[in-house]
Parts: sequence; structure tokens; C-alpha cells
Amino acid sequence: MSKIRKSKNLNLLTLKTTYLGIGTNKGDREKNISNALKLLSHIKGIKLLKVSKMFKNPPQEGIKSGYFLNGAIKLLTSLTPLELLKTCKSIERKLGRKIGYRGKKRSRVIDLDILFYGNEVIDTKELTIPHLMIEKRNFVLIPLMDINEELIHPVLKKSVGELYSDYLAPTSIKNCARAV
Repeated sequence: MSKIRKSKNLNLLTLKTTYLGIGTNKGDREKNISNALKLLSHIKGIKLLKVSKMFKNPPQEGIKSGYFLNGAIKLLTSLTPLELLKTCKSIERKLGRKIGYRGKKRSRVIDLDILFYGNEVIDTKELTIPHLMIEKRNFVLIPLMDINEELIHPVLKKSVGELYSDYLAPTSIKNCARAV
């Protein structure tokens, strides 16, 4: 395990290990991922620790066009969950994501979702952590397993690897070259 260097951008007393999902199915997908990671890495209060391989999968949940590249990001943050959510939404807007009507799924230049924030469980109008339906989504579980197969879901009390085995194996998602 690598040492974490003290950074002027992070308050070491309030750091949370956090996992984000990242995805894109519009435009230059690898460039979209790279740009989002670059913007995240420049945010005060965020330190990127690990990025999964990117996985190619067909559109799901009613989206009709373009394959997706999906991955996961492990980071340390001193931001609160709502600050992190606002940061993710701001990055999405900077990269050209158009926010659709509530509940309508659309193609997207970039999608950043907070999957886990430490071991916290949050269920508010603005934010649900852990992210909904993680256990039913290959495009979330497979990248998470690439980073930390032993990560425990704080509600279901199972590791990411166990969730995959219990709910989803086998899969049709193909491993793509790492995007960045």
C-alpha cells in the first residue's frame, strides 16, 4: 500500500475514501474520460488514488444510441457528500453534458456518480449513497472489482466481488484498453 503524502489541498482530519462511477457514450469517449479525470484531479479537496480499466458495454436502461465506456475511480476527499455531488455535476456541465428532464435517460458526454462515500449511508432528496442498484449493474460492479473486489457495500454487507457473483455473473461486457 502506498503512503499518502500530506497535501495542502486536503484536510487530513476529514478525508473519506470515496468511489465514483464514470461513463460516457457520446463523442470521443476516451477523451471525455481523460478530461473528466483531469478536472477531478485539479479540485481542491480531492486526491485521485486509482482509476479502473475502462469497460465497453452496450447502452442500457432505455438509452438507444452509442456504446458506453464505464469505469470507477477511487479517491480521497475532504469534500462533504453534497460538495462532491456539486463538483461532479459542475464537471459534467463543463464537459458539455445536457441535463434532461427528470427521470429521462439520455446519451451523455460524461456521467460522474458517487457510488460509495466511506461507509456512509445517505438517503435524501438530493443524494443517495450507496448509489442505487449497484448490485444489478455490470457496468458498475466490474470496474469496482478492478479497483477493490473486497470493498463492502454498507447496506447489503457483501463485497463487490460477492455482489457480482450473487447477482450478475457471467457478463457480456468486454474489457477495453485503459482510456487514460
